Amino acid sequence: MLRPDPDPDPDPEPDADADSQPEPDRRRNSRTPARVGPDMRTRRRSTRLPALLAALAVLLAACGGAGTGDDGALGVDAGEGPLPEATFAGLLDPEETVSTSDWVGTPTVVNFWATWCAFCLDEMPALQEASERLDGRVRFVGIDRQDPRDDALEFLERTGVTYDQVASPDGRYFETVRARGMPTTLFVDAEGLVQYRHTGPLELDDVLELVAEHLDVQA
Repeated sequence: MLRPDPDPDPDPEPDADADSQPEPDRRRNSRTPARVGPDMRTRRRSTRLPALLAALAVLLAACGGAGTGDDGALGVDAGEGPLPEATFAGLLDPEETVSTSDWVGTPTVVNFWATWCAFCLDEMPALQEASERLDGRVRFVGIDRQDPRDDALEFLERTGVTYDQVASPDGRYFETVRARGMPTTLFVDAEGLVQYRHTGPLELDDVLELVAEHLDVQA
């Protein structure tokens, strides 16, 4: 004989596990940092890059390793008119007065240097040799920038430089000629017009080529 099934529970109790969900832990979520997707990281990098490049450019200019001229190049055909007039004290003889007008009549290479400029130490012997090869047909003048005189004289002795030297203790003439990095070299014709400027170190062949091209004097 078949036994009848027991009566089903007319009002079954709801399954608490099935119908209820645990309340989210807000404290944990409030401490969890928001996730940053790849697009956001890319945008952050893209905004930082220009700032880093600008800082690098300023650093290079300030240190003198690779300063730039007016058009962003190391060398610039100046065509900017006369060399600004100024009067300096001689570096070797502080009692001597030297004016830029004294240089008119002879093609002149004007080189800004300083004892704290590492590239100047390498460049100045090349300028010395160029001045000897050109044998007075081109005047070479060094402008020492913002150095104590004793330090500057010691530096000249180390480099073996004997061409004309003047002192610019306040460094303002460097700004007057709109130079931007160290060392800077100006190539000035016999009429006193700046024909070319170069920022950065020069080797002997560079100096002789630039003198020939812009001052029309062959070694």
